[in-house]
Amino acid sequence: MKLIGMLDSPYVRRVAISLKAMNFSFEHEELSVFNDIEKMKVVNPLIKAPSLMTDEGILLIDSTLILEYLDRKCNENYSLLSKNMEQFTKSQYLIGIALTLCDKAVQLFMEYNRRPPEKFYQEWVDRINEQLQAGLSLLDQQVIINDAGYLIDNRIMQADISIAVMLKYIEKKLSSIYNNYVSKKLKVFSSAMESTSLFKELMF
Repeated sequence: MKLIGMLDSPYVRRVAISLKAMNFSFEHEELSVFNDIEKMKVVNPLIKAPSLMTDEGILLIDSTLILEYLDRKCNENYSLLSKNMEQFTKSQYLIGIALTLCDKAVQLFMEYNRRPPEKFYQEWVDRINEQLQAGLSLLDQQVIINDAGYLIDNRIMQADISIAVMLKYIEKKLSSIYNNYVSKKLKVFSSAMESTSLFKELMF
């Protein structure tokens, strides 16, 4: 398999870390949707990352759909989604919050770094900021770290990966949001995940 995209995308990074956690071997081609447009067009005319070329030669896009495919393909002992319905539902709830926060964080970063100054829309930026703050507060309320240091089971699962990747993106790209609105509990969790060999191998 080949994963295409830059690790500074939280969506690409969650797929890359998940591939490792599920014990898949894969090739990683770091192409930017901004700086490598022509090369990306050859791989994916939609110029979207992550893109995953499967062993069967089928191109998959969208991190959630890619991870659903991988979870069905992997050995069940490496699945990142619990078979227990209560744990699965909790996981999906937390992943939903994490992905919403990813979306808002990316939007805010783009507003500050990609939109021309004359097009800057303060009302929209204020709304995104409000959503980010509310989401981070909600996540802090809902996250319970167990004795093993994880959120769902006694090993790393998709909720752990998605939340940790989101938090690192905010730390790196929106430091004021991270410093002011990410709780101490979430910072401790992020630091613990990022200190593992799994995450260190796929830093950005």
